[in-house]
Amino acid sequence: MQKVVVVTGASTGIGYDAVRILAENNFLVVATVRKESDKENLLKNFSKNVKVVLLDVTHFSEVEKLPQILLNEFGIKEVFGLVNNAGVAHAGPFAYQKFSDVSAVININVLALMKVTQVLLPIMGLETGAPGRIVNISSIAGRVSTPFLSVYAASKHAVEGFSEGLRQELCLKGIKVSVVGPGSIKTPIWEKGFERIKDSYNHTIYATPFQLFVKFGLKQVERALEPAAVSEFILHALSAENPKYRYEPIPQKWLNWYLPRLVPRKYFDKVVTKTLKLLPK
Repeated sequence: MQKVVVVTGASTGIGYDAVRILAENNFLVVATVRKESDKENLLKNFSKNVKVVLLDVTHFSEVEKLPQILLNEFGIKEVFGLVNNAGVAHAGPFAYQKFSDVSAVININVLALMKVTQVLLPIMGLETGAPGRIVNISSIAGRVSTPFLSVYAASKHAVEGFSEGLRQELCLKGIKVSVVGPGSIKTPIWEKGFERIKDSYNHTIYATPFQLFVKFGLKQVERALEPAAVSEFILHALSAENPKYRYEPIPQKWLNWYLPRLVPRKYFDKVVTKTLKLLPK
């Protein structure tokens, strides 16, 4: 029998490419998207080994029905893998961000991820069947934060902490939990986002620093990895006998990953704040 993998947030970017690579490797993929047009697009492009469910993962009462939907619509009683990919990012100076944006980030990046996981665990080997695999999509921001991404980083730090504890809990049933923490990836979450918000804080004390941040971010997008660089690790986490606890597809890895973690924090902060003109005058 084919192993079933549920992928959330599969309309574009990492989730979309995860559907591609898993279907190509003979997993039966159940992709969740919010729009009918995204469902049609997935079914048109991946006619083999792919099923699609219309689901907003922040509607928890609908998430509760997911096991029943899998059974009624596709005859699926057991799930082998879960890729928690659905997420959003709102950049900005925290002092001036709308709290509705703050709560939206936490709601989808953390609470929805937890809810989907909890709802599917009983049919992933927690109570019956063979032990499954969980892959939580985090970010470099789950370990290294930067100005104007404090809320996004908080959500990804939460995913990292949740994944650590959950991995240890699920050892009891042999269910493996991995984290994939990408750096800059060419996905709409950033490409569209920077253009949309670049002038949002011109009326605040952060006008110049935020413009510098956006300029830096757009340069990072130019150097970003393709989503396939992430989906290859997702495949490994779901198929390897001994998957890694954490995968790090990060461009310019020495500069973006190792150096910020090796340099003393006060020096790292000084470089960042000086670069973005965040030092007091």
